[in-house]
Amino acid sequence: MSDVDNIEKSLELVQSILEPLKEGEYAIYLNKVSSYISAIGKSVSTNKLALESIRLQAKGNQDQYNAAVKAKTSSLKASFESYIKFARLNIDLAMANALDNLVRRPKSASKIDENKRIESLQKWFDQLPNPTDAMLEHFIASSTPLDKWLVAGQWGHQYLKKRRVDLETYDRRLCEIIKCSDSTTIRIVQSYGKLNRAIDALEKCFLKTLEEIAVA
Repeated sequence: MSDVDNIEKSLELVQSILEPLKEGEYAIYLNKVSSYISAIGKSVSTNKLALESIRLQAKGNQDQYNAAVKAKTSSLKASFESYIKFARLNIDLAMANALDNLVRRPKSASKIDENKRIESLQKWFDQLPNPTDAMLEHFIASSTPLDKWLVAGQWGHQYLKKRRVDLETYDRRLCEIIKCSDSTTIRIVQSYGKLNRAIDALEKCFLKTLEEIAVA
């Protein structure tokens, strides 16, 4: 299988995860992600043809060929990084909205209350080698809406990201506990980790292909 074929399979995987999620208020973000992923595919195909043209034009002049390939791969990498950056940004925006829909922030809580609870919760969770069980148990046991919102919402997810904890398992268990009636919100939350893994795999495949082109 060629490098381009591998990239195309990675692109198809990302799109297959995105497709059933593009509903309701999340569509605006995920349609943008889909567009950025499509743009990567077009860019790869276009630059593949350009590299073949460069090879023919160089006609055995290795220095000329190497310089042209370096310029082309540098441009391709810059475009790719831009597309991926904005794809990830929109995935995060969709997830942020989904988490806000999953558990609403209590209107009575002030920013001071929020910061105090964050400080307290972080001190507790920092002492644990794997905080996921404690966070889920606290969500179930706590009678404080602010604590529930922090643990299940963006703060809790950002905290687990920093701790390099498996978010997919956490989100699956969280959704089982909350039983949100909005099925699209549930799918967004449960697919976040899977979608990011697919983006990571695409990025790895793309960068590997660039390295191989550069030394060809």
